[in-house]
Amino acid sequence: MPFGVYPPLSIRGQAHMRRAAVLAAVIALVSCTAWAETAAFPGGTLDLTWLDETALSIRVVLDETALQTGSAPLTWVLTVSALRFEDSIHSWQLHISPTYASLVVVPNDFLGTQRFTLEQLHVEVSESAGRVLSLLVPRSGPIPELVVPGDTIQVHALWIQQEPLVTAEVPEPATAGAGGGDADAASGSVSYVPPQTVYAQGVPIRHAFPLVNSETGAPADRGSARIALVRASKGLADELICYLYQEPDPVTGLVSYEFDTLGLVPGEYDLIVWVNPPGVTVRQRIEIIPAAR
Repeated sequence: MPFGVYPPLSIRGQAHMRRAAVLAAVIALVSCTAWAETAAFPGGTLDLTWLDETALSIRVVLDETALQTGSAPLTWVLTVSALRFEDSIHSWQLHISPTYASLVVVPNDFLGTQRFTLEQLHVEVSESAGRVLSLLVPRSGPIPELVVPGDTIQVHALWIQQEPLVTAEVPEPATAGAGGGDADAASGSVSYVPPQTVYAQGVPIRHAFPLVNSETGAPADRGSARIALVRASKGLADELICYLYQEPDPVTGLVSYEFDTLGLVPGEYDLIVWVNPPGVTVRQRIEIIPAAR
């Protein structure tokens, strides 16, 4: 693990992290089945979803009744207890507020505790204001196996209450035998990715599709999609470029997404779309070529 290139936390900071890790270990877990994606708690929901087994989507949504602080800024604290000696990771904790964001990783010996920026660990935050926290954590990046199935996630929303809002276990990535899995780019008459696979720099990647009930073929009443664009790296972890959480337009019923390619380096990328319903993941290779001069 690349802990040697960033300054360590103070002894006081290390002690605080040890106390937090011990506290997380003794709090009763919210029961989740191996394939669960949502844990409800008083005042909101926690949604955990693997995106093609490469990254974990974490989305916390609070009910309006859960906010008791008026216009006070909300500070999110997310603690992951790994306790994985084979990966040398004891735990890590993310702090995010309107003015501050950092991620602290604690190895098993506690001595190499390090603070990182979210960018250094390729953690993508798409929303953190108001009642919603939505982020994407890559399974492997600068720190291999940062999050894996079986890790425990604990969510705090400070200034609402000091005790955890919810504690849940990271589920296994979905498979076809458990209500989800890989699918072709087109499922039935619905295509989740655009037919175009080669884009010149500056030409946006955009697409729209309806959410359909897989049993009836009718438009789904509720649902969502998570869309990621990653740069394919041979022999290395994919680089997350952008991540979106999208819900259907209330008027058209379509889920739409768009990625700007102007600043992208020419090369191969993967467009990954996780859709529920019907609970499938599709992945399409995209090539970005230099803009014509």
